[in-house]
Amino acid sequence: LVNIRGDRPENVLAVDRIPELRGITWADDHVEIGAAQTLTEIERSLSRTVPLLGQLLPQFASRLIRNSATLGGNLGTGSPIGDTPPALLALEASLVLVSADGEREVPLEDYFTGYRQSVRRADELIAAIRIPTPTSGPAPLTAFHKIAKRRFDDISSVAVGYAVTVTDGVVVKARIGLGGVAATPLRAYDTEELLEGSPWTAETVAEAAAVLRAEGAPLPDPRASSAYRTAMLGTSLERFFVETQESQEAVR
Repeated sequence: LVNIRGDRPENVLAVDRIPELRGITWADDHVEIGAAQTLTEIERSLSRTVPLLGQLLPQFASRLIRNSATLGGNLGTGSPIGDTPPALLALEASLVLVSADGEREVPLEDYFTGYRQSVRRADELIAAIRIPTPTSGPAPLTAFHKIAKRRFDDISSVAVGYAVTVTDGVVVKARIGLGGVAATPLRAYDTEELLEGSPWTAETVAEAAAVLRAEGAPLPDPRASSAYRTAMLGTSLERFFVETQESQEAVR
């Protein structure tokens, strides 16, 4: 806003060190991350316990940026190409919004309403992000794919977050978050529905990849054409499948 658009606000209020907006706390069924917790702090604390964050955060900008950037800031801009929303959508995260009237919890999939628009009122702050934690059963297969001209320190053309649970070779749950393919970050509901209950095989993935290519309505910009973004969605799912097969072979 300042270095590109030339905005010169008369007053700037820094909220990044308010104690109530910081910290990481664990509950029985979720982990709560303060909206002003820096990405570096989150990376150090949760990379192993929430593997999808561990895959996402090293690809977010640079270390210097992560030392001050926050989840609250990345979500608050409402950008459709922010890196964190696709991963958080795949994790079924929700946001805690606070105002003088109290707080409310909003699922992230319901938070964005349009280009850089959301359900957050003018008198509300994003206080925290809550990520459900599995209480039993196998951990989901996860991945964060950032498609950009440069892998690091660049803005995504397309970003995809995956959390897919496979039991006895069958997909029992699939959550896929997308960025860069619509006016808002979004969940790939049609692809999730096709995958759930289907065998986790190359044939299923090829069918699902065709559905995934139709999710969203990508627009062209200087970073990528609409056709490229559409193609990358299908390629990403196929790549994710290959990665899961390779990781399972390595375990064996």
